[in-house]
Amino acid sequence: MTAVQARRILDHYERVATRADRHRDAALLAHVAAGNALERATAGYEQYGALPRAERAAFARPTSFRKPEFHIPAGARWFMVTATRTSPEPQNTVLVFARNAKDAPSRTTGGHDSAPAAGWRLHAALPLQAGKLPRISTTRSGLAAEAGISTRSGALRPHDVPETYEDLWRTGGTGEAAALAPNAVTEEARRIYRNRDDELGPEHARRRFVPTLPSHSESYALRTAGGGVLAVVPLAHEQRLRVTGPGYQITPSDEEAVYDATPRDCVVSTFHGQALAHLPQHGRPAVLSAKYALVDSR
Repeated sequence: MTAVQARRILDHYERVATRADRHRDAALLAHVAAGNALERATAGYEQYGALPRAERAAFARPTSFRKPEFHIPAGARWFMVTATRTSPEPQNTVLVFARNAKDAPSRTTGGHDSAPAAGWRLHAALPLQAGKLPRISTTRSGLAAEAGISTRSGALRPHDVPETYEDLWRTGGTGEAAALAPNAVTEEARRIYRNRDDELGPEHARRRFVPTLPSHSESYALRTAGGGVLAVVPLAHEQRLRVTGPGYQITPSDEEAVYDATPRDCVVSTFHGQALAHLPQHGRPAVLSAKYALVDSR
């Protein structure tokens, strides 16, 4: 894989994703996206009619990234891109593209590499929500240095991050999440936890967040120049709303009603997502981005 090939893959993704978003065509998007990235986008298509107008407008905007930097590990079937998403406003973003295991490897023809863009799909797209992206470590040949998801860097390993971050939703951060550096991402989760039972109406409902297994468990990690790790990992939890008094029922929200509009005494909604985490060699690990999508409600 070369930077020229990676640029071709990104360009192909931008063109196809723009058309798919405009028409909310999940089958078309599946040609350039997979895993959690496809799952979250498909959920948005399904819920389109229930979304506020401002959120619906986002589907009409072109998918475009500028100033991409490609971080390509040697021999890996994936690579990372750090770039600026252009709309609705400039946003530093981390993307991961991966080749499906059943796809044939790229071939070399006439001295020129030709990795077909159709063989690669976007598996992660996370906007930078807090802090700065660390500089990626490179090998002597200029390739990105890959890190194993079970490699410890400081207090955590990449595969520890999901359970650690989900503790913010489960307890408000009194358990494993106490190890995380405070920032805008962790504070948002803590705020939602603190206010979880506010504005639930007269049904006397209570809200709990329960960590669950994600439907897509892929993780990706690179070494940073400072000796740490930058990792993209899966997230998943259920939001369980239950009434506490007899005779009450909960009316699902517009988005939840897409899956089941029946008023009931318990509404269990499933959220799947991904996190971007920096695990420094020294100091507290930081979650730089965490994005979820409602993917089911019963």
